[in-house]
Amino acid sequence: MMRSIAVILPRDPFMKIHLNMAPYRIAFLTFIVAAGILAGCGDGRPSLVKVTGKVTLDGQPLEGAQVAFQPINTDPKDTFHRPSSSISNAAGEFTPQTYLPGDGLRVGKYRVAVVKQELVGTPPPGLNAEEIQQLGMKRKWITPKAASSPETSGIEVEVTSAGMTPNVIELKSVQPPEIE
Repeated sequence: MMRSIAVILPRDPFMKIHLNMAPYRIAFLTFIVAAGILAGCGDGRPSLVKVTGKVTLDGQPLEGAQVAFQPINTDPKDTFHRPSSSISNAAGEFTPQTYLPGDGLRVGKYRVAVVKQELVGTPPPGLNAEEIQQLGMKRKWITPKAASSPETSGIEVEVTSAGMTPNVIELKSVQPPEIE
C-alpha cells in the first residue's frame, strides 16, 4: 500500500516574495563569507622591504657574483626560514629576491654568502653547465672560498624598514686564487 504526502503551501502573498528572494540571499551571504575569507587570509607571505646593496672585491665592484641571504632566527616561534638571493650587476649592485625578482627581504638579521667562480680553461663548444661540471673541469674561486657559505663567511647584515646595514659587502681576494 502506497501513501502519498501532500504539501500545503500558505496562500500568503508575502511568502511568495520571501521564497523568490531566497536565491538572492544565498548569493549575498556567499559573497559576504568569501569576502571575509579573502580579506583575512592574504597569501601567507611576510612583508618584505626592497633593499639594494653592493659587493666589492679588493675595492672594485664585483660583477656576476651570487649573493645569498640566510635568515638568522632568534625567536623559536618564528617559522620563516626562506633564503633569498641575487646576482650583482656590472656596478656590483644587487637587489635580493625572496619570492619574485627584486622583491626584497623580510625585516631581520641575515648571514650572507658571496660566490663567484670561473672555469679554468675552455670547455668544448655546445655544452651546458651540467655537462661542463660532469667533465670535471677545474674552477677558480674569484671570491674567497670561505665566503661561499653563510655559516663560514662571517658576513652578516640587518634589514630594517629603512634599508640594509651594511649595504656594501667588501671582500678581499685570496692570493694565489683557490682552484678546485
